[in-house]
Amino acid sequence: MAPAIAIGVALAARQPASALVWGLGCGLGHGLVRSDFGFASGYRRLLERRDPGPFFAQLLLAALLVIAMALVLAVEPLTGLRPKLLATPLSLPFLAGAFLFGIGMERARGCGCGTLAAASKGGGGVVAALIGLVVGAFLGTLHAPQLAALGLPRLPSPSGLELFGLAGSVALQLALIALIAVLLWRWSGQLPWRGESRGPYGGAVAVAVLATGLLLVTAEPWRVLWGLALSGAHTAQALGWDPQTSLFWSSPRGQVQLAGWDAWLFNDAVLVDLGLLYGAVATAIGQGRFRWRGERPQALPELARRGFGGLLMGYGGLLASGCNVNAFLGGVMSFSLHGWIWLAVALLGFAASLRLRPAPGTAAQPD
Repeated sequence: MAPAIAIGVALAARQPASALVWGLGCGLGHGLVRSDFGFASGYRRLLERRDPGPFFAQLLLAALLVIAMALVLAVEPLTGLRPKLLATPLSLPFLAGAFLFGIGMERARGCGCGTLAAASKGGGGVVAALIGLVVGAFLGTLHAPQLAALGLPRLPSPSGLELFGLAGSVALQLALIALIAVLLWRWSGQLPWRGESRGPYGGAVAVAVLATGLLLVTAEPWRVLWGLALSGAHTAQALGWDPQTSLFWSSPRGQVQLAGWDAWLFNDAVLVDLGLLYGAVATAIGQGRFRWRGERPQALPELARRGFGGLLMGYGGLLASGCNVNAFLGGVMSFSLHGWIWLAVALLGFAASLRLRPAPGTAAQPD
């Protein structure tokens, strides 16, 4: 706790909002480790065991964030806060990226935020997946603008706000979430709250509260992959890479992002990622559960598999404008159809990876 407070005070001396972002990131890491909430583990249980319990918790999180965004938009005339609403166009790179992300989740046994939180377990597999995420996200920034310049067909993602207004959009999203829950109940025979543990629901509520805090402080939905991509770009530049060779990083926006290490440290997405990583590891240390070498030794093929999974997640996520947090939840809470499409395609990728290589030892773990 003391180091986190000291870092927060140091950040506040330069930029008070950054201290808030850091604290919220630490809270997310703490909450994810303390609860059983996870994305990839929920998909695994849904597809392998026909157990929708953890996925019900994800739907609860989506519903809470939809309500939170609606409240923020409703009081905008009083607060002046206009949050950024996400509406990613539907294109072949978007669909391919979501599919690759799904494969990567299964291979790495975690999603973007889940890999950061899994650092609480230690071990080479988590390190390999995290390195893969950073490298893949950075490579995605190099190739995404080139793919966009090809002029491939793309459709604007329908926005509920434009079609139905705020009240109609909220009702539509909540109705869709309820419909998915009912379909899962009929398919599995399991009602929400009747699974093995209620921990994921508490985790969903905690994540919703902290993600809403980030929305209020940063005026945009929580992001994970962008902080990793920016970290990769700064590292590559320190190793001699020339940003002028990149269409994105040579642009005015890209140059601002690479203008010294302050531009990296005080970036909101980076601070959230660092806070999440710190909060997860500190929580595990406080519980006496952290092990540098992990829970068990991991052979080279396992390390390679998880590293490759991280690479696919980072690269695919940049093509698809995000991961479970930014693309799925960010899209749903922005009342954009692309969030649901991303989830469907990512689940297809996850299922395809399971079918190609059934994973041994599929006991659910928080991701």
